[in-house]
Amino acid sequence: MEISENTFVVNSEISCAAFARWAHEKWKEHKYLTFVFRAGVERSLDQNALFHIWLSLYAAHLGKIDHRNVTEEMIEFMKRKAKHLYYLQTGSEWLVKTLVNPRTGAKGKPYYRSSAEYKTGEMFQLLTWLQNTAANDGLVLESKGQYQKLQKEHNGE
Repeated sequence: MEISENTFVVNSEISCAAFARWAHEKWKEHKYLTFVFRAGVERSLDQNALFHIWLSLYAAHLGKIDHRNVTEEMIEFMKRKAKHLYYLQTGSEWLVKTLVNPRTGAKGKPYYRSSAEYKTGEMFQLLTWLQNTAANDGLVLESKGQYQKLQKEHNGE
């Protein structure tokens, strides 16, 4: 299924054939193509949105302020801190990227990937960790949306 001019979701024989036809037409038109693909089911935005909502609630809890007074800077701090603590506690390599200088091969300082890039399972793991960590700090973060659905599936409900 074509989502946009340059994005396809291939999840069946029919969509695979449609992609092949589309790619062939684009090749005839341009004579040079580069494809980048991502394997696995894409997660919906609501897991990422839930992550940001929870970070806002957690920041409010820690700062003893109303969640409406949490700033973008506070959320950004919480995001960085959560990723760092999660990485320290789990060693999950998928969280980290390292840039490589193409001329010298020198590796740059590792950094944490954007949460928008996380696959469904990766975000599920992080959200589960965040929910447990917040509970240890006296904050109950309510499961909602896709995360809640995945939790139920994971628990056999």
